[in-house]
Amino acid sequence: RLLFLDGTIQSMSLSENIYHEALVHPAMFAHPAPKQVAILGGGEGATLREVLKHKTLERATMIELDAELVQISRKF
Repeated sequence: RLLFLDGTIQSMSLSENIYHEALVHPAMFAHPAPKQVAILGGGEGATLREVLKHKTLERATMIELDAELVQISRKF
């Protein structure tokens, strides 16, 4: 599966886990015990999925302006 936004590939199911792991975990491990995270964008949910793997986390807030992207991502 591929996710296109404005004609550009944003994510593909074959490699999205590698991309999001590399995006999230270095930042999370840079803090000794992250408790709160804000995600700006990330409507497909993969960034949030990776953030939630960290046991010290108490609250994660994801803000996505594109409601249609969120609805479509829920189906897949």
